[in-house]
This record gives sequence, structure tokens and C-alpha cells, in this order.
Amino acid sequence: MVETIRNVLQTFLPEKLKIHHMLYRLPAIAEFLEELIAQTLKDNGLENDWKPNRSHAVSKDLTLETGQSFSIKSGVYDPKKGTLRFSGSRLGKHDTLEQMVEAINDTHADYYICLAKVESDWSSIPEKHEDKKYQLFVFEASMLNYNGVWGVTESKKGGFKYVMDIPGMHAKINPSMSYQLWTTVSKSLIGEPEVLIA
Repeated sequence: MVETIRNVLQTFLPEKLKIHHMLYRLPAIAEFLEELIAQTLKDNGLENDWKPNRSHAVSKDLTLETGQSFSIKSGVYDPKKGTLRFSGSRLGKHDTLEQMVEAINDTHADYYICLAKVESDWSSIPEKHEDKKYQLFVFEASMLNYNGVWGVTESKKGGFKYVMDIPGMHAKINPSMSYQLWTTVSKSLIGEPEVLIA
């Protein structure tokens, strides 16, 4: 499934991104990215349930007719470190760290599609004529493991965050950001990205 999705997106998503960038200089993110990916999959025989109504199951942005679910993310790729960083669900409705980790594990999709950018590839104020370069990752959710030992790190400015480190992966939950989950994962776990130019 990973290869099928990656091949379809690598081949056909750049054209939709080019259309996006005829109107917008900013990267395709959030629901705009979800719709571009859902349309690309559907146009190539991968029927899915994505609808432009902004209401999806937690962590599952679309599900194929054949049953596989996907979480679609924008993110940042650091080629020097070989790491992808992206944000996840806000977990503030849970009372304890244990409940937050349980929620992460119980609600994840089967696969991730992440369209990341390398910061140095994008101007701080992108121009219309510039190539828009993205890094495409498609990987199984099982590559991410949030069941490591979580600890508490105090901030120099006050406050704290929950952190977890295992080989190839770092995760944190930041209370000052509505307990949002942030994940940094090595390409050694999720594979090399495919470069897309729009």
C-alpha cells in the first residue's frame, strides 16, 4: 500500500500543487493539503471518504474505500539530521499523561502521508515564480512508537513539557500549546522522502 500511494502522489500530486501555487504562494497545508491529496487519490482509482466539511475522526483524515485510513500532515524536514518533524492532536481534554498516550495509540490512522518542506528551500516571503519544493513521506503508522518512557522537562522560561525519546524518534507534549503532540522521526524509520516540485 505504501508504494502504491507514494507512486500515485509522486506522479500526479505536483500538478495539483502547481494549480494551488497559481493562487497561493504559501505552502499547501491543513484542509487544503488534505483535499489535494484526496483528489489525487480519487482521480487515480483510490476512492476515499474525504469531504470538505472539516469534520474527521481524530487523527484520521481520510479512509480509502478498501478500508485503510490515513493521517495527512504538513511538516518540516531537516536533511542534515535526516529528520521529519510534524504536529499531532491536541490532547488537553485528557487528565493524565497516561490517558494522553493511550489516546495517541487508540486513534492513530493506519498510514501517514506527510508533505514537508525544507526551510532553506523556501523564501521567508515566497515569490510566485519560485519553484515550490516539497518532501513527500508515506509510511505505516506502526513505524512510530509512543510507548517509550515519558519524562518531564522544565522550560527555562517556566512551565514544562512531557518528552519521550527512543532510537530514531523524539516526541513531546507541550501543555502551553493545548497539550499538542509534536513528533520528530528519523528517515531511518520512515524511509527517504520523494522530492516534489510545484
